[in-house]
Amino acid sequence: METISGQDMLLKIFENQSKGDSWEAMKLLKDLAHSHPENAFYQKLLGNTYFHMGLLDWAIDYYCLAVELADDYIDAHYDLGVAYYHRGRINEAIAEYRKVLAIDSNYHSAHYRIGICYHHINELDKAVDHFLESIVITPEYLMAHYHLGLIHYKRGNFEQAQLEFERILEQDPEDAASRKYLELISEMEV
Repeated sequence: METISGQDMLLKIFENQSKGDSWEAMKLLKDLAHSHPENAFYQKLLGNTYFHMGLLDWAIDYYCLAVELADDYIDAHYDLGVAYYHRGRINEAIAEYRKVLAIDSNYHSAHYRIGICYHHINELDKAVDHFLESIVITPEYLMAHYHLGLIHYKRGNFEQAQLEFERILEQDPEDAASRKYLELISEMEV
């Protein structure tokens, strides 16, 4: 019987995913991850598969396994944070994003995600700090501008909100949400 390499198995997995056969891809990936329990990359990929199938608790288990195997695996910490957030485990999500930033302080989307978490629990000053940090690192990151605009709008700082929404429309003139907020702001000025 011919043994298939991990790389060949990954190619089969990605081929099944591209065909839309998530279950077969998941089965193959599960076999690969279980036959290589020391491989953090395979564990994270299996976590990603479960995440995209909506099986968040299983995704979390495999992301945790990946970071246990490789504590400096930045993408596994990030994905674990995303899964925790979607599970409503906000403080755990923040802790994972902080681990990402401890590894790479310029990981702009970790700042963005921490901002989302703080916005979610209404700690707006902390959210603003992280959205601004994300923008400093990656000025064109429109989602950080958008959420910053939302907070300014929520706080009644309409001039600053307007600036953020206008920045977004400069890059993406079709952004309906930003356009709607600008309309609301202009109606208040009348």
